[in-house]
Amino acid sequence: MNPALIGVLATAVVSLAGIWIGRLTTRQADRRLRQEHLDEVARLKLDAAMRAGELFSTRENSPADPAAIASGLLALTRLDHAELAVALLVNLWSTEEESRVAHETAVLVIDAALKSPGNAQLVAAELLCRNAHRLNSCQSLHWPSTLDGGWDQEFGPKTKLLLIDALIRLTLAHPNCEDALRSVAVRLYGIWRGDEDPRVRGCVGRLIGALVPALNQLGYTDFMQGKQTVQLCELEAAAASGTQNPDGYLDRMVDDRCHQLCSWATEHPDPAACLVTAV
Repeated sequence: MNPALIGVLATAVVSLAGIWIGRLTTRQADRRLRQEHLDEVARLKLDAAMRAGELFSTRENSPADPAAIASGLLALTRLDHAELAVALLVNLWSTEEESRVAHETAVLVIDAALKSPGNAQLVAAELLCRNAHRLNSCQSLHWPSTLDGGWDQEFGPKTKLLLIDALIRLTLAHPNCEDALRSVAVRLYGIWRGDEDPRVRGCVGRLIGALVPALNQLGYTDFMQGKQTVQLCELEAAAASGTQNPDGYLDRMVDDRCHQLCSWATEHPDPAACLVTAV
């Protein structure tokens, strides 16, 4: 073989090897820089979360300022520590006399926890159900925005059960008024529409069915709440899909909630409650 050709080939091989090694080194350097950046972001978030936690500490045996507590909780949710925030909320949002967090702040924390993965969703759902009787269904800030016209069918079965029961408890905690009736109907429909599980749909359909007679007496067919508008015919179709649950315990629970909703919906509406909401 021609020595000149061999020299050219050898030079080309060396050049290609150099280019390949250079690119490999560059990719490794880029990966290392990306990992260092992720580690730095994680460190900064942890440091910020620790600083947010300092807002809960008391000074000279005096309780922490409510505004500082609210800031700390909401900061934790923005720093991807919703599970920690909702865990702290368990003690901070207890009885009415001992509560150190406003209802609106608590609902914002729960809303963030419901959007995050992991155990935070179940804790948030249980906490919402436990305190639902203290909230007002006619106030938008008293219900998580992620559930106002929306629903995540990937919620665990117990999380779904607690959230649906929280909505019922929230509704029954106050006298019947037109706004509350519209609110619970549209929110239940959002769950029914957003979940493909036939058991969930069957149960929620029965709950909607308990409200349909009262909705028919309102004299109009459009119902709006949060991010969605629902027609009366759609609510009636959802009610028609109601089925018994194979789980006897859940079936009895749905029967009880349907009976309570039906009794509540047929009560004479409270005009004072409607007036307050309108104002």
